[in-house]
Amino acid sequence: MIKEKNKKLIAQVIPASKLPQDMAQFFSYTVPKKFENKIKVGNIVEISLRKKNALGMVYKLQKENIEQLNYKLKEINKTLDNSISISEKQIQLAEYISNYYYAPLSLIIKTIIPTITKKESRKDIDLNQNYRVKKIDDSKKDKAIKFIKDKNEILFIHNLHNQKHSLYLDLIKSILKKNEQALVLMPEYFDIYNFSQFYIDCFTQEKVAIINSELTNNQYFEQWKKIKNGDAKIIIGTRQTVFAPFRNLKLIIIDDEQNSSYKQWDQNPRYHCVTVAKKLSEICKAKIILSSSTPSVESYYKTTIKNHLNIFTKLAPDISSKTKQNEQLTNLTDCTSSELSPMDQNNNSRKIFHKLEIINMGDERKRGNYSVFSEKLKNDLIENVYQKKQVIIFIPRLGENTVTKCNDCNFIAECEECRNSLIKYENHLYCTHCRKNINLIKQCPKCQGQNIKSFGYGSENIENEINKIFENKNIKIQRLDSAKVSDGNNQTKIYKNFINRKIDILIGTQMVLKNWNMKNLSIFSIMFPEIIFSQPDFKSKEKSFQFLNFISQIANDKTQVIIQTNDIDNLSYKLLEERNRLTFYQNEINNRKSSQTIGYPPFSQLIKLIYKDQNLEKCKFESESMYKLLQEKISSDKNLKINFEITKPFPASRFKEYGKYRYNIIIKSICKKLEFRDSLLNHIKKDWIIDIDPDGVL
Repeated sequence: MIKEKNKKLIAQVIPASKLPQDMAQFFSYTVPKKFENKIKVGNIVEISLRKKNALGMVYKLQKENIEQLNYKLKEINKTLDNSISISEKQIQLAEYISNYYYAPLSLIIKTIIPTITKKESRKDIDLNQNYRVKKIDDSKKDKAIKFIKDKNEILFIHNLHNQKHSLYLDLIKSILKKNEQALVLMPEYFDIYNFSQFYIDCFTQEKVAIINSELTNNQYFEQWKKIKNGDAKIIIGTRQTVFAPFRNLKLIIIDDEQNSSYKQWDQNPRYHCVTVAKKLSEICKAKIILSSSTPSVESYYKTTIKNHLNIFTKLAPDISSKTKQNEQLTNLTDCTSSELSPMDQNNNSRKIFHKLEIINMGDERKRGNYSVFSEKLKNDLIENVYQKKQVIIFIPRLGENTVTKCNDCNFIAECEECRNSLIKYENHLYCTHCRKNINLIKQCPKCQGQNIKSFGYGSENIENEINKIFENKNIKIQRLDSAKVSDGNNQTKIYKNFINRKIDILIGTQMVLKNWNMKNLSIFSIMFPEIIFSQPDFKSKEKSFQFLNFISQIANDKTQVIIQTNDIDNLSYKLLEERNRLTFYQNEINNRKSSQTIGYPPFSQLIKLIYKDQNLEKCKFESESMYKLLQEKISSDKNLKINFEITKPFPASRFKEYGKYRYNIIIKSICKKLEFRDSLLNHIKKDWIIDIDPDGVL
């Protein structure tokens, strides 16, 4: 028997770096005697790795007889302050993320460990001091809290808009009485900026910590320490906040849980914040509330099947009438008081409710108005802007014209590299995918004709038309789209300028679809949203429904919403008129089922495989090779064949991006065991991107 004194303390350390998935995720180091009595699992240490010093986390500690090892171990260089360590619960969460998302554990640890700074931040976190949060009616609040109180996981469906923060506040107060912590997750920095000051004013600066990507390293580390030492009782943040070092977390609120910003899609680990937050609540034994006016189909289905509580507020009457079938759906308040009205024969528009109107641009042209603006919208713009009210104009696409076409042979100008339709932008043709500029076409390359026309509307076109209306007037007009704004700082600056009334008219693409929370916003115009309703993705109907509900919420917040469309009979608009959420979810769930093959989520898990390369032929070849390999593996194994389906490779919607072509392969899986799923994923080469639970297949 080896005597204890001959053994040496060995630490298995996970480096804070991106190690390959198929490589061991930790290395063994001996612990110097001076550290033996104080080193613990979760400590951050400095190690020598590949001839460089690096940080790592102590994963396991054990005593071994190093004399029996056939290799020499390096020593740990030093340990960091014990206050900078990773808790056991954080390690459990990291292991879960690594396993579920097929991501290296070392990368998760790298994500969790903060950038350690010694200096204090020289500036405070910039927040909106003029926030607007409405109080919720006490009877409604008491009813909601009563139902929420005894449930561990709740899907909270509502139309409370800004009132929801008043409800969150009361839920958090009950947690603070027990000296516990509450986490409020919001989808974007914009939401953090708009609402965090409300919580600070209610609970004081010392008790609130804020985490988001806009913070400097010094600011982030200060907030991180407040959470870890327990000073911060309310933690508000975007998706990365799930990695924070919570001390006693007992409540998680996910605001707008359906928002796609909760999914990290552009870099590893490609996790979904909602999925990770659910695991975090399980580890911490914390109550979790998924809050949304239009929840994701997956969340709706899973919570309904589990018979968890769903609270509907301000819903159409069909919700409360189907009590037998949906006893778990509780109608908290009455339907909105605005009544539907038929088509207005005088102005050729359909008034959905008192602040939302759909205008048929086809009828405008019949009356001789060929402008991009209807007469009503133009008149309302002039009237409101001159009264110092603010306006937002949303257009789904950027550019001046969205299609360039030969009227003789119907040739449409496309990017030669990525096959995307070219838009007219700043006196040239522009590819929104690969960002290539091309000279304007004067002669058709197909028929040599010169009958070339550009048409369709983009954000630049709308900006030009607005400038004509307010020419030589002291009106501040700003465009906000991916071509105009090169980085996040400029985008944030425009947001703040608009909130602070330094901009009168804001024109933009998806970037302007925010909860602006502003008293002075008088008009929100939606220009030709048909493109949103026609995306070829299994989630297109869901996203259209969520978009339309967002519009109705703005209108119910006393902002006039005007939709201009060339497709007045689009079925999507009926969702606005009916406001029948239950029917929508039932239909969508039925559509995603499949009796013969594997259906779409929530009946399966999607795995998107992405291959990128500068050489198009190589991209095609590697994609085809990978498809054949995986298809052979699935076909040759009975269990794999039952649990997996695979699509042939297809070009991504952004076919060329940053100089690289992209092909996708989609795997649909009903496999419950990660080990079995991974037996298939292990065949995928290192240069492929694996995205578990992508937000769509394109």
